[in-house]
Amino acid sequence: MYLGTLIKSLLTLFLLVLSGYFVKKLNIVSEKTVEELSDVLLKVILPSSIIASGFEGKSSDIKSIGLSFLIISLCYVFFFVFSFIVFRGLIKDKSRRNLAINMCVFANTSFIGLPLVDVLFGGDGMIYAVIYNLLYNVFMYTIGIRLFDGEKREKLDAKALVLNPLTISSLISIVLFFLPIESGGVVGDFFSSLGMMSGPLSMMLVGSWLIGVDLKSVLRKPLCYFVSIMRLLILPLIVFIVLSIFDVEEVMKNTIVLVSAIPVGTLNVIFSKKYGGDSHFANETMMQSLVLSVVTIPLIVLLF
Repeated sequence: MYLGTLIKSLLTLFLLVLSGYFVKKLNIVSEKTVEELSDVLLKVILPSSIIASGFEGKSSDIKSIGLSFLIISLCYVFFFVFSFIVFRGLIKDKSRRNLAINMCVFANTSFIGLPLVDVLFGGDGMIYAVIYNLLYNVFMYTIGIRLFDGEKREKLDAKALVLNPLTISSLISIVLFFLPIESGGVVGDFFSSLGMMSGPLSMMLVGSWLIGVDLKSVLRKPLCYFVSIMRLLILPLIVFIVLSIFDVEEVMKNTIVLVSAIPVGTLNVIFSKKYGGDSHFANETMMQSLVLSVVTIPLIVLLF
């Protein structure tokens, strides 16, 4: 029942990506402006969208929240272990192998996952997407950065984890879910108005990233396909099968599966550059998974 809504949403998002591409291609915005808008999105607009969701979805109880924390944590652990097993024999270079593992584990949950969940499931699904994104930050700033830094010199970046705007807004949103507030009033409308910009702006920024990327070349990279297929199809299908066997509540299951099927996250590219990894491989895989997700996400939604 979600397919029609998803296709309409994906077509809209595609047009937004296209508009972002041409805005950057025609030099209407500079590279510096793109970077500044990315900061605004991550530090203001997405946190506002997350906080706004705390006023909306009131159907979840504390048992469901606790169960989702457990399930999503187990998903992340499984993604790490399964990806390590798959790539251990496939990729000999340790640094590149660790990068491939991280790209399978860490999806674009904030830029793409949150807006999609909001469109398909509204506030009832957003609580689980928020938890998914909160745990993304926990695992990325603990296990993730240690894989990027192959010699394990990097200490736990507690400040980046705790003071991350998405972490803070996620915690606020979870608290709001349990407060006896039926409507956010002026405050809720304020955060909702800001949050509504997250989908359009994030997709336009994605379009701007396509400038300078040779898509024909990207779609010919065999190793990138291994990561993309793992990220977009194999892992979410396993999650769907397991959650179906255990008869997990429908909205929770569908939200977790959908976010598990989102393309490779941008932090993989950023951290691969920071720690001297193969950022070219990371960027190619991210772009390839983004292109392929136009086909794979509707296929996954057909399961719902």
